[in-house]
Amino acid sequence: MSDIPNPSLDRRSLLRNGGIMLSFGAIVAACGTGRSGSDDPGRLGVAAPAPTLPEAELDDGVLLRTAQSLEYTAIAVYEAAASLDVLNDTETALVERFIADHERHAAAIGALITQVGADEFTCANPFLMDRAVEPTLAALEGSDDLHRDVLNIAYAFESLAGASYQALVGVLSDKALRSDAIRIGGEENRHAAMLATLVSPDTLINPVLLGENAVDTDDEGFPTVYAIPATYGQLTGINLVVGARNNEGARFATQLQTPAANSFVYDYESC
Repeated sequence: MSDIPNPSLDRRSLLRNGGIMLSFGAIVAACGTGRSGSDDPGRLGVAAPAPTLPEAELDDGVLLRTAQSLEYTAIAVYEAAASLDVLNDTETALVERFIADHERHAAAIGALITQVGADEFTCANPFLMDRAVEPTLAALEGSDDLHRDVLNIAYAFESLAGASYQALVGVLSDKALRSDAIRIGGEENRHAAMLATLVSPDTLINPVLLGENAVDTDDEGFPTVYAIPATYGQLTGINLVVGARNNEGARFATQLQTPAANSFVYDYESC
């Protein structure tokens, strides 16, 4: 008889060891041959399936509808800025002029949309409103300088409009549309330049153009803006900083990008 004692086989050990064997058996069965069943990948949880977006083509109509939505986005931004009642009489007159310009641009783009056989999109860009405009306006609560923030917001969205029209020129398939788009883009850039003179009146020209070092931010951490930022139009992201510092010393910051797949206004979208 062996002198090695039998191990204790209590109920807990049996259950634990039985569970291990069952799990191992399941793995072996899964790796075996001749098994049947669905080949679909497994799912965890009970979340609803991801929605399937309609099929859509990125054509001139979509690009122009997106441009029109940017005009209405700019109008929404200006109307929100004006409602804060922090602009002086000269700035208010300027905002009113810019709103009129954006309404004119929206109408001109609308005519081009109809020309290419698409339907107009007469409201603000949904993606931009949700991801950029609304969070930015919400960040103004408790601002330590609301006037500064309003001017920076206006400058950023005018710069975005100008850059977006410049980007359109390279992707519109109808060459006749390109000249119309860039003319409007030129006006948007002039808006931005005018606003830059209000935001940073002492730094009108990017020092890089004068052979000097760049100044990316001011002493408070706000992006430095210039009436003449570069020799040619830029398509890089536009940094926007607003609001008061939080407990960590940071302010709200976002980057505005020219339209892409997530912000195009496809033909299945409506206001």
